Amino acid sequence: MILFLLLTCLVELAGIYTAKKYHNNHWVYNIFLLPEIGFTLLVISTLLKEYKKNNLIVLVGVVLLMALYFYEILDHGLFKYNNLTFTTMSVMFVLYSLYYYYLVLSDDKYLNLTSSPEFWWVAGVLFFYFGSTVCNIFYERLYSITIVSNHHLSYFVFKGLNIILYTCWSYSFICRKWQTKKLETSL
Repeated sequence: MILFLLLTCLVELAGIYTAKKYHNNHWVYNIFLLPEIGFTLLVISTLLKEYKKNNLIVLVGVVLLMALYFYEILDHGLFKYNNLTFTTMSVMFVLYSLYYYYLVLSDDKYLNLTSSPEFWWVAGVLFFYFGSTVCNIFYERLYSITIVSNHHLSYFVFKGLNIILYTCWSYSFICRKWQTKKLETSL
């Protein structure tokens, strides 16, 4: 998780730099799509394994996203954003998150949601990718509204979604630390 977050920070810095220098940072985010897909699906797969042993649904998602990714790269190259892949990925992550919550609700075990790291990690994914999907659908409209010079409404919406994602993930880390401390004190 830490390596993925470090990679995300480096990609964001590279995206800012290439946008200012070359006025096109799509290739940075197109390359980053692969680790983003891989990491998120790996974690989702691990969480779903607690409830379902067969992760065929995740394997189908991997195959579909890889097919779309390489189709778009071959179709328009690396310098135009892979919007279809990102949108499909976002919808899939929302559906996987909802499926995870369905499995949690269907399970007979008690789960304290306020201290469940898995719950909060999935909550961040759900809010971020649902919000991203909505923003992509209404991107033209959101982009047409200028809040301050050079910053459109879409910019602020995506900043807010990042804050929600990383707040949920940070709380997830805190919950994991609480669990580790409880386990250590009980030993």
